[in-house]
Amino acid sequence: MLNFSITLILFSLLEVSSKPLMFFLDPVVLTFYRFLLGLLTMIAFAYHKNILSDIKKISYSDFKILSFLGIINIALAMSSLQLAVKYSNAATAAVIFCSNPFFVFIFSILSKSEKFNLKCFSGVVLGIAGVVLVMSRHGFHISHGALFAVMASMLFAFYIIVNKKVSANCRPVIVNIVSFFAGLAVTAAYLLISAKGLYLPSEIFTSYKYIMILLFLGIAVSGFGYITFINTIKKYTPISASVIFLLKPALATIFSLVFLGEKLGALFYYGLLLIMSGSWLILSSKYYKTN
Repeated sequence: MLNFSITLILFSLLEVSSKPLMFFLDPVVLTFYRFLLGLLTMIAFAYHKNILSDIKKISYSDFKILSFLGIINIALAMSSLQLAVKYSNAATAAVIFCSNPFFVFIFSILSKSEKFNLKCFSGVVLGIAGVVLVMSRHGFHISHGALFAVMASMLFAFYIIVNKKVSANCRPVIVNIVSFFAGLAVTAAYLLISAKGLYLPSEIFTSYKYIMILLFLGIAVSGFGYITFINTIKKYTPISASVIFLLKPALATIFSLVFLGEKLGALFYYGLLLIMSGSWLILSSKYYKTN
């Protein structure tokens, strides 16, 4: 329960805390440094726990899967989420991203790792309706930010499912070290090839607040947050672990109102209610109890 609570709070603060940096920092550059700090945090943690040598015990097949997971998570899913934060408000990005339990269910059915039932199907229908409302709260114009959030949600759902299979044989921190390294390598290659570079803009050093936000995103959210999240996935089924994303929309919305003063319309709240209701239907299904 402790791992779950820590993950919920840290993940709920991601979009809200990163929003101020989006006015001058490229989203993919932020993603790179966020996970670089997270990687260094986990290496230090593994060294302190004397488990860093466990990397040598990872089989070649697991190593390939972990590397693939890192690319999916960092280079694609988290970069897309940060783009969503840039091109929409923090609450919208957080709420749409938290629709990933619906995609976890759909992907699990397609891969035949979970059984289909009417209750879950009803949850998916409600959830999709909620996402549509949140995406179209300014009229039926779907923004780039909303599309990036949907893309991030789908990719992260795939990450959750595959992570469950491989993390059963490895320590969570080792899973993250290997996957983060691969994801960072691909992200760095993209930034260098695209001429965006790996340099942090001078604006980030003009305020102590910006530096603290970057450190928080890297060390707390991408470091300890991912350790506790993998612990949660390892203990529960992928869909049950996704209960974090049932509670995160409400918590992230509260944070966005308190810290950013974002103004959200009625359609947003209707959509939020539908998404949370849909998630609850899926996660409360008898097929998705803990192992």
